[in-house]
Amino acid sequence: MLFTERVGMGKACAFLSGLFFLMVILVGCSGGDGTSSSAALKVASAPALVANPSGRVPLAAAIDFQAAEGLDVKLVVSDGDDRREIVNSKTFQRNGSSYRIPVVGLRADKLHQITLELKDPASGEATAYKFEHQTPPLPDNQLNFPPIIVDVAEPSKMEPGVTFMSIRRRYPERGHWLTEKQLNFTVGWGRIVAVNEVGEVIWYFESESRISGIDRLYNGNLLMHRANFSTLEVDVLGNIVNHYYAGDRKIGPPKNNPDAIAIKGLQTLHHQPHELPDGNFLAFSAYGVELENYPTSELDPNAPLATQMVMADKVVIFSPEGETLWEWDTMTELDPYRIGYDTFWSYWWTRGFDQHADWSHGNGLSYNKADDSILVSLRNQLAVLKIDRKTKQIKWILGRHDDWSEELQKKLLKPVGEPFMWFGYQHNPRYTDKGTVIMFDNRSNGARLPFEPRPPFQDNFSRAVEYEINEDDMTVRQIWTTGDEQGEDPCFSNAMSEAWRLPITDNRLVFHAYCLPLWPELTEDIMDHTKRAADDLPFPGGPVLEFKGDELVFKLRVKDPDDLIQWEVYGGFRSSSFYK
Repeated sequence: MLFTERVGMGKACAFLSGLFFLMVILVGCSGGDGTSSSAALKVASAPALVANPSGRVPLAAAIDFQAAEGLDVKLVVSDGDDRREIVNSKTFQRNGSSYRIPVVGLRADKLHQITLELKDPASGEATAYKFEHQTPPLPDNQLNFPPIIVDVAEPSKMEPGVTFMSIRRRYPERGHWLTEKQLNFTVGWGRIVAVNEVGEVIWYFESESRISGIDRLYNGNLLMHRANFSTLEVDVLGNIVNHYYAGDRKIGPPKNNPDAIAIKGLQTLHHQPHELPDGNFLAFSAYGVELENYPTSELDPNAPLATQMVMADKVVIFSPEGETLWEWDTMTELDPYRIGYDTFWSYWWTRGFDQHADWSHGNGLSYNKADDSILVSLRNQLAVLKIDRKTKQIKWILGRHDDWSEELQKKLLKPVGEPFMWFGYQHNPRYTDKGTVIMFDNRSNGARLPFEPRPPFQDNFSRAVEYEINEDDMTVRQIWTTGDEQGEDPCFSNAMSEAWRLPITDNRLVFHAYCLPLWPELTEDIMDHTKRAADDLPFPGGPVLEFKGDELVFKLRVKDPDDLIQWEVYGGFRSSSFYK
């Protein structure tokens, strides 16, 4: 299908605040911006514009009508500053003679002029309809909508497109101390927010559950993982297209969706599912295992051993029908007694697995079609592994060389070149179009292994880093980073976050989940109840950064001006357009 879009850039100018009205004018056989034919096209029902049809996307609208199948459809949208044309997009929804045309990417509190042009390619008959649509302002409740600050925006140097962000809020307290209402405030709310090239909000999705990773599907819909071990596919109008959930999750099937699809045999779905080229899905699922003679401390190597429930990750591929088609199990392939820092934190306690240790903490997957391989990120192992999907063999291990078995030592990549610095407690590595691997290096715990002393809290920082891997000689070279030292304006995001190498400009897009206050009196150990932890304090979300080489060309932050709560930008992506 032909798809064209023109986007003009300009600052928003708000007027007619608080008003909302719709008007439709039948233009007839000559469209207001150029559509014409010798005869007027007849439709079964006149198009009607519906605002926020799903109730979840306040800035979106849809145009519904009945007409003959196979029409050419052109949508023209203007707000006085920006003008776009979209032709025959596959995002346009067609079901026989029923049409629904999404109108998305609209700025808040603006009057939009919308023209819908319809043409029969066989007869040449055409007609056009015009609408006026006033979008509502953004919510002014700073506890219910993220306050966004744009510090830098140079569109001429940026990757074109729309930036999607998974945004979360959190009451300032350690997870295992939250009251029921504080926990619901934290996990019973989520937003996906999309901004244009100058950081203006042009779309957002409202969720009643916390959202983790998000991705764009080949059909243009969004895929999102939620805190209740479920994954949603939604269209750009916020309608739920598919709802998947871990079939054996403790809370049972979704009560509000009898059509939800159970992934059989899984206790959890977590972090960020991905769509594979064949239409199946790649995801993590963790499960509990009881292990004897397990370590009880990350700080004392002489601490007594004990029987311990341990969470282990499986990498799974499941079909849209809910069948598990493939799996790779960390418990059978790796040493569960090789622990990292944060093995004994309360991560799984607050997710329904009380007193379970967080051994592997899978937190990122990426598929490489070129050789049918899967990148597997295991945070608490400080390692990224390449798995051959056909044989399930480990091809290589990227990460520190400490404490691996003799057999797995043969799989370790050797660092070459300068500068080079190992990552630690990384998040969501992925293959780039250039065949390299880019990731967010959280550097939690100073990127140290247990029993190595953590650095002073105020010395911490995080970074994005990209590596080039030579599989013939099993080497790895660091080719780009946001910085190998703390720098003048450090941001320490000890969890979540992600990084991309963008396909058109080769710019890098980096999402910091948040910036922790670098106070010397804080501890990163949330289980140390003798000290204040960063989790006890409010902190800002972001920044979202775009680099052209080493030049910063975009910077956006999410910050509560009154320091009441914690904001988190879990991650996100840049998409060329709302329309596919």
